[in-house]
Amino acid sequence: MKIGPLPKDLDLRGLAARGVVIKGTASVHALPRLREAGIGLNGEAVAEFHFSRDEEARYILETCVEATLTMTCQRCLQEMDLPLMAGSRMACVWNDADAVALPGGLEPLLVGETADLNEIAEEEMLLAVPVSATHGEDCLTEQRLYPPASERAPEVAPEQGVKSTFAV
Repeated sequence: MKIGPLPKDLDLRGLAARGVVIKGTASVHALPRLREAGIGLNGEAVAEFHFSRDEEARYILETCVEATLTMTCQRCLQEMDLPLMAGSRMACVWNDADAVALPGGLEPLLVGETADLNEIAEEEMLLAVPVSATHGEDCLTEQRLYPPASERAPEVAPEQGVKSTFAV
């Protein structure tokens, strides 16, 4: 099944009332805040959104975003790919007072009349990015740890009869 780009300007409350599921892709061009943070995408991000209503008639949105981000390793300063899978369970709210009243298992999603799913997916990715991204394995290569013998300073043998300054 081929999936297309994520739609924009959707009525999230209407989708939740109908129990709709939307799956789509987002390219790096649709995610400006990600680009501004110096993060790229290897391919496209795939996001899935489940809209529903809960027992207290709240409009619920469950998200799952999968992507491979391209970032700079903070240890070796080389480019690296970071597989990312993020998701959350949110309730659509209209003001801060509604957000404070939410139970612990729900994150507030402040929405107006319409919302852009690209922005929601982008926010999920930004929240899931580690503060200091590094390669999973040690990125210091053996060559950097132990330079070739030709580049090492020659070892000097201690002279005979010279007393060490630390000798007792």
